[in-house]
Amino acid sequence: MFNTHRTTLHDVSSDWDGYSTEECDLLALPNCSQEPVLPSEKEVIERLCDSGILSDVKVFEALKLSNRGSAIWPLPSGLAINGLGASAIALPWWKASHESGALLPSHYETAQIMQILQMEVDTRVLLIGPRGNWWTEILLRLGANEIHVVEANTERRRFLEMNWKDRGLDLLAINHGCRVTFHDADWLDINRMSDDGEVWDRILITGACDIMPTKLFKTLRQGGVGIVPISPDGSPAIKCVTPELDGGLFVRTVTMWMVDSLDSRIHRRMFPNREQRGVFTDIHGRSEVIDTSWNIPEQACLRDRAGPVRLLDAMDQIWNEMGLDVHEDEIDVQMADRLFRMGNVIQNIGMFDYAAEHFGASFHLHPSAEAATMIAWTYSIMGNDSEAMAWCRRAIETDPSLGDPWNDIGALMLSQGTVEGAMVWFRAAVQAERSLNPGHPWSNMARAHLMLNNHAAAFFAAQSAVNYLPEDHELQMLLDELGAELC
Repeated sequence: MFNTHRTTLHDVSSDWDGYSTEECDLLALPNCSQEPVLPSEKEVIERLCDSGILSDVKVFEALKLSNRGSAIWPLPSGLAINGLGASAIALPWWKASHESGALLPSHYETAQIMQILQMEVDTRVLLIGPRGNWWTEILLRLGANEIHVVEANTERRRFLEMNWKDRGLDLLAINHGCRVTFHDADWLDINRMSDDGEVWDRILITGACDIMPTKLFKTLRQGGVGIVPISPDGSPAIKCVTPELDGGLFVRTVTMWMVDSLDSRIHRRMFPNREQRGVFTDIHGRSEVIDTSWNIPEQACLRDRAGPVRLLDAMDQIWNEMGLDVHEDEIDVQMADRLFRMGNVIQNIGMFDYAAEHFGASFHLHPSAEAATMIAWTYSIMGNDSEAMAWCRRAIETDPSLGDPWNDIGALMLSQGTVEGAMVWFRAAVQAERSLNPGHPWSNMARAHLMLNNHAAAFFAAQSAVNYLPEDHELQMLLDELGAELC
């Protein structure tokens, strides 16, 4: 099936040996015209609308009026970055970020959960594990007339009460005709609520439970909605609970959220009798995953999507008032790493502008070839080849030892039909000291050789590529076809 330009097997190894990066003319590439920065919170919310993630008008308006950035724990002086509140990374609202419920979710998770709640005017809400005052403010703006907030930690609860007043949210509550009350764990007496016939319109539990809090959700009035993450195996799934006319509960799985566990003190109050486990059989319903993009946090490398504590071990070094000696450059590096990882997640979701802005913020805090390469890749996906080339150049200028930007320049040239020109960049890529994707330049080199009808050289390049990409079936088929032809 191939038009063959015969090259002897003896000669092909020299096709990539003995070359140097000096053949690659960096100066011929364009310079960066812009450095992506984090957007405003308003822009993020509008993008959630444009992407279809946020469709509820009331939630849209409430999010626009509620400033996430003002709810995060004060930034350390050494962290020189603007607009962090608009980022998708989980941020601490409390100084001890390793504690349960100490991390503030992003607009993405918040929009999802607030839509699932389906808030109505004059709604009585029970919020267990508040995660700062941001969600409480949103619930207020969505029409709640009574919000009971349960925070087990005395110091955190006092901080929430003080912060609520300092930000003028107490006056906002008065203007909205909403009563907001903060409680400790002891107030959460499930038996009392049941005996007194206490009812709720909405119950929102923000930390993961190992079993369903059935008795608590039995206090939902008809038409009410409950939200709880259930994590029997360490992978929390958000359950939406609604009461049925026969006294049962209808439960559906709506999405994934890699949230940390509920505070143990609250957990004990919610399950005074562990034999409640058997009551779960009364609950029936179907599993309905409505947003597959939330499954992304299940991939270990992407779990920062919702900021689980175990991936943010360094966070307490940043927002800590305990006197730890953390240098400013360490702060920048740590935050740059989190922004970089989140950029990868957002890119997988398909929000490319937002991803580029996270990579840009990462590069601003701590310039790295990896961040610059990902900016380039994102621009390439969006069809901006010139800016992609420019950021590949920036990546190489930052650290020439990373092979990926050399490969990406070659790939861009190859897509433009500059095959011979692309080849020198692929050769530079395979000789680089390190690479995020070492199989890609070999694969691209095989494609380039095929375009030049150098099938023997293509075979050797494909063979090298398969060593790194053993599950690439198309590459394996190409290798098989070339091998059969050359034999």
